Amino acid sequence: MTQPAVSQAISDLESHLGILLFDRISRRLYLNENGKLFLAKTIQLLDLYDDLEQGARELERCATIRVGSSITIANFILPQVIQRFELICPETPTKVTVDNAENIEAMLLNNEIDLGLVEGAVYQEQLTKIPFSAYHLAVICGPNHKFAHGEQVDVNTFVKERLLLREKGSAIRDIFDSALLLHNITVSPGWTSINSQALIQAVKQNLGISVLPTILVEKELSTKEVCEVPVGDLELVSVNHIVFHRDKVQGESFKALIKIIEDKT
Repeated sequence: MTQPAVSQAISDLESHLGILLFDRISRRLYLNENGKLFLAKTIQLLDLYDDLEQGARELERCATIRVGSSITIANFILPQVIQRFELICPETPTKVTVDNAENIEAMLLNNEIDLGLVEGAVYQEQLTKIPFSAYHLAVICGPNHKFAHGEQVDVNTFVKERLLLREKGSAIRDIFDSALLLHNITVSPGWTSINSQALIQAVKQNLGISVLPTILVEKELSTKEVCEVPVGDLELVSVNHIVFHRDKVQGESFKALIKIIEDKT
């Protein structure tokens, strides 16, 4: 800066503060006591600014990632993913919300979560989706049910039974309803539940037939507590997606979490 520019800057600063920072003696400037006190405070502010600038990347590493997950993914995939993520990014906290697919999408649109893991179709165009795994849904009945012998039944016969289903808005229900629509069939279930375990217990008591992820009933199938019913021409496959808003800023930790999910499955 030129000498006139420095003099003008000092004059502007003193005018703004309403105090004199320098003594002007024999055409020279001397920092007075006001100026010394002001300088000490200014140095503190500049040090804080330097710390903030240098620590910007650290702030990103320490920012919480809010994850929303469908129930089945939360049971069988998410715990291992979060455990791996905490090893790789120990400074980045995570906050997890478990809900059905419809609500996860709504939370992404409202910026209530940063990343979602959902089963089945993703309906909102504003959301970016990355498929990362898939699983089959099984039609199950109790061991004393008339369909328990393993013989294939047709769709129309199957839907006449009492159906014990997940709630509308869940990926499992959406996949099932979509598969039936291909046959121009809609159903009115005898039971509707947000809890898959409640449906499994009801099936065991021969109260009806349910449709649930195979991975969720593997133990019951292996012990013959429930039986899988082959239904002709009914394709029940759920594709799992990583979902986030297309305008979401993706930091390094965010990208690392996505890679872990993809690698894990």
